[in-house]
Amino acid sequence: MTRSRFVEDLAPGDRISVDGMRGVVRTTTRTGDDQRIVEFVHSSDNRREITLASGATVEIL
Repeated sequence: MTRSRFVEDLAPGDRISVDGMRGVVRTTTRTGDDQRIVEFVHSSDNRREITLASGATVEIL
């Protein structure tokens, strides 16, 4: 069973998967145009951040 969470509900330390990329959340920041920037402590492809639409769901690992 896969658990999912809205991007607005992510907390530091959450381990997530988005389109095959895995990462550990550092922070989430709201932008002015209904998007969230999710910063990572660590990610599987060395990304520092990803931008997701508000209301998007991500898989919790």
